[in-house]
Parts: sequence; C-alpha cells; structure tokens
Amino acid sequence: MIQMRCISFAGQGRSEKKRYCRETICIETDLVQEAIFHLYNPEEIIICLSDPVAAGVVPKLEGRNIPVQKLWIPFGTDESQLWEIFSTICGAVRDREEILFDITAGCHSLPFMTVLAASYLRSVRHVTITGVIYAPGTGDDGFCRFVDLKPMMGILDWISGVRAVTKYVDAEPLYSLLNKFQGNIHRSGEDPDPPVRLTGWASLLKQFSDAVKLSRPVDALYAASGAIRDIEEINKELIRFAPSLIPVLAATRDLSHLAAEPEMAKDMEKYVRKQIGLIAFQLEKGLFIQAVTLGREVLITLLMTWMGLDADWKDADIRHDVSRTLTGGSLAMQRRPYDKTCYSDDLTNHPDWREMVLIWTRLSDLRNNLAHCGMNQRDDSVRSIRKRASDILPDIERFFNLCIQDKDNP
Repeated sequence: MIQMRCISFAGQGRSEKKRYCRETICIETDLVQEAIFHLYNPEEIIICLSDPVAAGVVPKLEGRNIPVQKLWIPFGTDESQLWEIFSTICGAVRDREEILFDITAGCHSLPFMTVLAASYLRSVRHVTITGVIYAPGTGDDGFCRFVDLKPMMGILDWISGVRAVTKYVDAEPLYSLLNKFQGNIHRSGEDPDPPVRLTGWASLLKQFSDAVKLSRPVDALYAASGAIRDIEEINKELIRFAPSLIPVLAATRDLSHLAAEPEMAKDMEKYVRKQIGLIAFQLEKGLFIQAVTLGREVLITLLMTWMGLDADWKDADIRHDVSRTLTGGSLAMQRRPYDKTCYSDDLTNHPDWREMVLIWTRLSDLRNNLAHCGMNQRDDSVRSIRKRASDILPDIERFFNLCIQDKDNP
C-alpha cells in the first residue's frame, strides 16, 4: 500500500500553541507539523530547512514520536538557488507516491516554488498530490483551520486544455475537464440553472480535432459546423461557469470558414474549397502528413468534378481509376508504357493536362515518401520534406483553378 508523506517548511521565530482543525477534528499544539501528522496521517514529514536556527523543530518532532527527515534547501536569493530548491524538493519525492505539501511556514518564493513542484510532480512523475495546505491565523472562533489550495491547481489544467486545443488541435484534455466540470455542477444541485451545452460543445471540438488528425474531411467540416452552431448560447454558459475558456471559444469562431454540412457536397466547388481550407489549417498546425494525404485526395476529387463525376466523388472504385489515370498521364509524359483507363482520353482533352499531371506527380511522390516513412534509397532530409509539405497549397490551388474554371468556362 502506498503511504503518503508530507513536505513542510520550518518557520523562524517562536512557536505558539494553536488549535489546528481539519474540518471538525482539532488538535492543540505549538507545532503545525504535529497537527498535520495527527490530522492527515502522513507516514513521514520531510522538513525543508534553510536556516540552522530553524532546525530545532526536528528534535522537537522526533521527541513526540513523529518520523522526520531533514531536507536542506537554499534561501532562494537568486535564480540558481530557486532552481536548486525546485530540484531538491522534486528529488526527495519517489515516482508515483502520494505527497501532501504544507506551506504554512513557507515564505518569500517557497509557496510559488511549491506549486511549481507539485504541478511538475503530478504531470511528469505521476505523483498524487494529496493537498497543498496552509494554516492561516486564528479565526474569531479561536480555531486555526487548514485551507487546501489544491483545487486552485485546476487552473493549470484549464490553461493546458486551452493550449492543447488552440495550438495542437487536441481537444481530449478539454473534453475531459468540461465533462467532469458540468457533471459536478449537476450532481451538486446547488445551481438552479446549471450548464447544459458545455459537454456537447467540447465533444464536438474533440470530434473535430480527431477528424483533422485522421484526415477525415467530411467529419471535420461537419463537427466544425456543429461547434459553431450554438456558439452564442455556449458563450453565455462560459461567461457564467468557465470564463477561462473564452479564448477557446474565440478559436472556435475562427473555425467558421471550415464549417460545412455534408449536404454542401451537392455544390462540389464550395465543398472542395472548404476541404482546401482544412488542408491550410492542417499545415498551420504542423500536421504535414495529414495535409499531404488529404491534398492528394482533393486532386482526385477536383478532376472528377471536371469530368462530371462529382456526384460519385466518394466512390472508391472510380477514385482509384481516376488516380490511375493521372499516374498514367505521368508515365505518358515520360514516354513510358502504361495502362489506359476509361478516363485517359478525357484527361488528355484538357488543355492543361500536362500541368495537372506534374502537380499530381509532385504531390503523389511526396505522399508516398511520407507513407513509407523514408524506407527507401533516397537521401531526402527532414528539412526538405517539411519544406515540400509546407509548400503544397499553391499547387492545390492551381489544380482547383484548372478544374473548376475550365469547367465553368469551356
């Protein structure tokens, strides 16, 4: 069974007897660490010391049969000492154990350093933070009640969730937070008008982020449409219950140019334009493999649209034949043998078919290189692959114009 330990700080000056309380249980003592030992039941108390004068608390605790370990830290008068404090505290903690922090006697930078250490240990070392407590001054009732700051550490989770969505297109952390957040409000029954849209909105953001990373344009555009549909009502709930998420809502508004219902596919020009916008979004977020993969598929859709096959744009067999047609065009330009398809003559009837084939060849070559993870005899550097992937949009836009404009202006 994992035992919990407490990390505390030794204070300076004379100790006074106080009646320390955790909820309804109290104990009178002149040492806050003794109160913590009996009220929170840690296996051991680690006392952080900077001043040898303050070390007198250790034998006092030991004399009261309280297991104590001394941990010497600097005063924190410059940046190097602050780093040493952080490293020393974190180094005293074992992976995956439970830790209770007491900052009652922590002064100057120590409360801040404690929060940083607790956040790091929880996120990186998988340590369970039981609490970040302190005992304020004695209240009017004569009791000194412990306050736990751990719930405030949730702010760091919200910050991480916002950043994950806006910078990395990862809505999973935010969805988990909002799902738990809305559920807790409903279960408490304290608010007569609890939020009802936050979880659904976060679910749509999660669907969008998953679809973007999996290059599922239909699902991504549809989820974006759902995420902005009730955005004003969602804004009202965020203002009331989670104002820290307003930046995420602003980022959601920016998805409006990607929003599309599946029915928009009836107007393929507009629908493909949305998909090209999605490719631009993927490139902006560094999702190069996804952007290149989708880009190649968009070229097939565009040629199908020019050929009048847009009603069957999701037909896998037709798409395969059209891709073979473009590859055959590439082989024809190299004067190499190829198998004609039922669409080969249609392709070569396009006045700019050679330019279209060159675009197809460049993008297909890049896509194949990425798909095979560099398992070939070529010496393409990561930098060159990234550069080529970053520059695919002009080719796709040109292909769009060659197909759509030519169709509109025969």
